[in-house]
Amino acid sequence: PIPPYHWNLDDAGLPLLSLPDHIRGAVDLSITYSMDQFQFPLLQSLYYNERVGKYILMVIPKDEAGAEFIELVPGKVRHQFEAKGNSSLRLEDKGDAKSLTTGEGTVYTFAAYGNGEFHCSHIRNRDGRVINLNYNYDASIETIVDMSGRTISFGYVKDYVSSITQTWGQDLVRRQIWEIENDGISTRPLVHFLPAGAEITKHMPTNALTPAYTPAMAASDSVLAATFGGPGAVAAGNGFEPVGLASQYPLYRGDLIADDGKIRRGHLSYAMHLYGSANGTRVTELYVPNGFTSHSSTPTPTDAAVTFYYPRLGNLTDVTLAVFHVANFQLSYEGGRVRIGNIGGPGGSIACYRHSHIEFYQGDTGLPSSASRPRLRLDPVTVFEATSDVASRSRTGSATRSSY
Repeated sequence: PIPPYHWNLDDAGLPLLSLPDHIRGAVDLSITYSMDQFQFPLLQSLYYNERVGKYILMVIPKDEAGAEFIELVPGKVRHQFEAKGNSSLRLEDKGDAKSLTTGEGTVYTFAAYGNGEFHCSHIRNRDGRVINLNYNYDASIETIVDMSGRTISFGYVKDYVSSITQTWGQDLVRRQIWEIENDGISTRPLVHFLPAGAEITKHMPTNALTPAYTPAMAASDSVLAATFGGPGAVAAGNGFEPVGLASQYPLYRGDLIADDGKIRRGHLSYAMHLYGSANGTRVTELYVPNGFTSHSSTPTPTDAAVTFYYPRLGNLTDVTLAVFHVANFQLSYEGGRVRIGNIGGPGGSIACYRHSHIEFYQGDTGLPSSASRPRLRLDPVTVFEATSDVASRSRTGSATRSSY
């Protein structure tokens, strides 16, 4: 798990945020604020599912690894929403502003910015401590400021956070800059969803089991990208390719309903792609979670596939992870993740795209034969997320897959 940074809310003589000497990306999951039994990543958005009338928020439990989604559904009072499950979060829809109150008494205010998403703009804890978050024209976070004037500023290179600058002190103002290594980390969701009513330039099949790419799916893909990729990585683990890919790949590669009523599995039904950028042409580092007890020694000669066995991976036990198209294979332990090389190794079907194909199997399977993989595959969403509605997919019907 990526440890969150600590806030110095009470001592104006210290920087507002305690940062390590060296920052290696992942700031979108490390800059968090307490939300009862969770941490809320401040660079994430509050999503609204217009079709079912509920809000969705990504949070990180304080006592375990991974992320999960909290659903806020309409309550008994108009414009009031309540969290499902064991969370005591309450949201009030005030029109342009959404006010989220925790059981601890902290109040978050969310407002819509240039990209149409709801971003956190104001936090007041139960002691009256306030921080304000300011955004630029394209909804990228610009500054975080507290009541004493301490400021956290974010620098960008090509839409990625490249540095964090903190200014603090009253009599003697101090300033320090932290450069972010590994080319930074995107402040926006790593995968963008299509807003309601947006024009889709690629064809959507009429027999698609999942007809739309939702905000919850976008948040899920963001978690997968942060788990397996480097800075700027984009994941496709919910049946949809990134919209930015050209016409060689279709937009929808999920489940289809055949004429006989049976479900035909698509290439990304129980699998995911990892890209270095939204257009699929950039190379990114390739990681797997730590915790595996065995792995294959070298990539396979045809598809450059490597397997890892986990007694426990995410929410599940007894899981084999298979990563295809691994370039420059070498294990390098980096905190809670292990770098295994780069995406884009041999076997990709379209040369202009650099990607890795990732699958999960039940059991210590090694690399199963092509014929046995369909019955062993696990949905990537169920491995890493238990509370999101994107995990409720059908598991019946025959399976057919295209080539990698």
